[in-house]
Amino acid sequence: MIRNDSIAELILAVGRPAFPERLVAAAGATVPHDAAALMILHPAAPPAVLVDRLKPAERSYLYGDYLSGVYTLSPFYRAAQKLKGPRVDRIMDIAPKGFTQSEYYRRYFALIGVDDMIGLLIPASDSETVFMSFSRSSGSPRFTAAEARSVAAPIGLFSAAVTRHTEIAGPLASRHIASAAASPAADKAQPSGLTQREAQVVNLMLEGHSSRAIGEVLKISGETVRVHRRNIYEKLGVSSQAELFRWFLSRQA
Repeated sequence: MIRNDSIAELILAVGRPAFPERLVAAAGATVPHDAAALMILHPAAPPAVLVDRLKPAERSYLYGDYLSGVYTLSPFYRAAQKLKGPRVDRIMDIAPKGFTQSEYYRRYFALIGVDDMIGLLIPASDSETVFMSFSRSSGSPRFTAAEARSVAAPIGLFSAAVTRHTEIAGPLASRHIASAAASPAADKAQPSGLTQREAQVVNLMLEGHSSRAIGEVLKISGETVRVHRRNIYEKLGVSSQAELFRWFLSRQA
């Protein structure tokens, strides 16, 4: 349960520079965790990190591959692109089937020393989304459904505070988005000679979807998925999922 002093400090910080820190403190008071962060997600630019309460191992990957483009494969980033209202999720509840076998999981998530994560997504404007993450390190117990409900209980309060803060202080991110060159990596596949459908298959593969799941999402047969994968590998000059992931990272440079 959120503490009264956390609510009071959050209210007093609305419209002030300390607001992001107080928002993380208030939300973090609802559940035990080992690390936390607050980012502003935008559909046309890398996330802006406003609060960093991460462990060193996680921090090095965040400011490396993650912000260089891997963020576009995050289940939370993907959820933010379709956000209708504030929501709270455990990562495994929104990750695609096969997530733990994906290159994103093996080459990023599994390396940051995190065993579980719970995220809050709160619309801040037509283009900005507040993303707060609370994680537990490897060896710690995973978040329970009851703990997720505890975090979600005051989400209306957090959302109202974000709305009021942006009304007073303006956008939470300090920079303005102007360059189309910063568009999400998920849209960068087609210039490499891929068809629109092949680009969709690439993005689903990178998210961690199995061939069967890709077929279900795109409503195509398993044989058609295999043909697309074969054509994709040939066009990109790769021969495995790992090489496809490296290709993806090279596109973000």
